[in-house]
Amino acid sequence: MLSKEFLTKQIPVLKTTDSGSFALSQMEDLKLKHLPVVKENQYICLLSEKDVFLMNNPEDHIENITWYAPCVGEETSVLEVLNIMGKNKLSLLPVVGASGEFLGAVTLGALTEKLSEISNAGSHGALIAIELNTQDYSLSQIVHLTESNNAKILSLFSYPVEATAKMILLLKIDLEDASPVLMSLERFNYKVLYYAQKQGLMDETMKSRLDELMYYLEM
Repeated sequence: MLSKEFLTKQIPVLKTTDSGSFALSQMEDLKLKHLPVVKENQYICLLSEKDVFLMNNPEDHIENITWYAPCVGEETSVLEVLNIMGKNKLSLLPVVGASGEFLGAVTLGALTEKLSEISNAGSHGALIAIELNTQDYSLSQIVHLTESNNAKILSLFSYPVEATAKMILLLKIDLEDASPVLMSLERFNYKVLYYAQKQGLMDETMKSRLDELMYYLEM
């Protein structure tokens, strides 16, 4: 999925001759912390609330503010958009054309909606979290263990545990009762940290483990 598929052209843009106070009022109305500054349809910079707060006089033109101009192209992947917005804590990321022309912007709300869609967050099924050593990661085996129990993987995400050489794998499967998949994973020595499924289907063993995990996290 590329940025051009979920950018919006409905975000108002600021002019370099606008005042800081006007920019701030626009952000407040739109519930955003950033707005793009555009001159003759060319993207100039991304103005933030913080920029305005640092102005000596908020009635001055925003053209006098130090310019910070993060942006992406139309062909940028949703994951790269997520990376840029996450690292820079952006509520909005401008999308520009090959010549620097302003095409629109990706908002945090639109990005969240697309990530929910990609991950099948709203679909029925169970979520399983597995902890494993990085060198032991075998996608083919995990897929086999899942599908051998008549389940399909709807989405899969992984992330490293910085303090160790381990990683966490999050599986969304299409079964509401994950018990068969869980038993297969544990039979092959995969450590299931927790899982979430339809209420009432959690067995006592897994409930006890989840309670232990939650107790540990709250310490």
